Amino acid sequence: MSVLMFHSIGCENENWYRKWLSVSINHFETLCEYLVENHYETVFLDQWYKDEIKKKQVVITFDDGYLDNWVYAYPILKKYNLKGTIFVNPEFIDESKEIRKNLDQVWENTLDINQLKPLCFLNWSELREMEASGVIDIQSHSMSHNFYFHSNQITDIYQGQSKYDWMVWVARPERKPYYTVENQKNFVNFGTPIFKYGRALEIRRYFPDEKLINYSIELLSSVEDKLTIIKSLEKKLEDLPGHFESDEDMEIRFRYEIFESKRILEENLEKKIDYFCWPGGGYNELSVSLTLEAGYKASTVSSRDPRYVSNNSIGDHRRIKRFPMTSFISTPQKNHYIKGSNFLVNLFKYHEGSTFYKYLYRFNKLRLLLLDKLVQ
Repeated sequence: MSVLMFHSIGCENENWYRKWLSVSINHFETLCEYLVENHYETVFLDQWYKDEIKKKQVVITFDDGYLDNWVYAYPILKKYNLKGTIFVNPEFIDESKEIRKNLDQVWENTLDINQLKPLCFLNWSELREMEASGVIDIQSHSMSHNFYFHSNQITDIYQGQSKYDWMVWVARPERKPYYTVENQKNFVNFGTPIFKYGRALEIRRYFPDEKLINYSIELLSSVEDKLTIIKSLEKKLEDLPGHFESDEDMEIRFRYEIFESKRILEENLEKKIDYFCWPGGGYNELSVSLTLEAGYKASTVSSRDPRYVSNNSIGDHRRIKRFPMTSFISTPQKNHYIKGSNFLVNLFKYHEGSTFYKYLYRFNKLRLLLLDKLVQ
């Protein structure tokens, strides 16, 4: 049985920094057709938990709760009588009440596909509608999906870079559901120092001194070179070292992420939440122990942590190994969108163990690496 990991559907051409997380509608629908034609059964994680040995069963999962899961993925899954699981962060749930348009209206000829607006995040109405349909199962992805500083090592200076959009999530959490559709660069002061950072549930949080932050912001107004600013800040750190959160505060924060997300989803969807997806695969021994205490039946596996990759279970708690599905092949220089409609099907065959498609994928990646070098 394969467990597949998607994020977004149909947003590969949108004006969005993380569009490389998306797979095209063409790729996704071609994969769905392939699964049906080859007699694969899609199941929820409850079925996976009971019996993992059936080869022709697939679990389709989506992380983060993007609106396009409602706009594109849900209607396509319904069309092919397939099922999917969405891991949701309550802090990202849109506050709107109205159910928004999706492909169903396009197929009914009451709306043009160009009128659909897939960027943003799901609201409670859409989550309830999908959960009640029997097509979608909602599970927890933690509360925040945040990144935090975990070191006093300065790595950069904030000047509105897209890769630091998570800085806004921390500074203005009430605007998190709208980061894909509004310009939020100015929500964080330019000149703010960037320290080494990591996923919320794998690190002890570091808090820089406010005086150091203000000094850095003022410095940017008179000094253009970032390396000069960083060197000046490093000297200031001796007198303004900042501090790390205590063991108690870290556990309180972890409990909020793990227990509160479960409580809120169960209360609003009137169902049991039994499965937990680690944002970015980030966890540590404390956060793992808290998922066990919270009563989750299983959680996803991080490919970065050899302590848990090889362990399929911890007592009755099982580990969910997933295979990433994407419309892109990423190189150090670029995320390359692959146009061929069978790309996801071939990637699925690779994950299913096909040696031919494994080497085909590696050949294509090597080709793109060489192409990048020629373009430079």
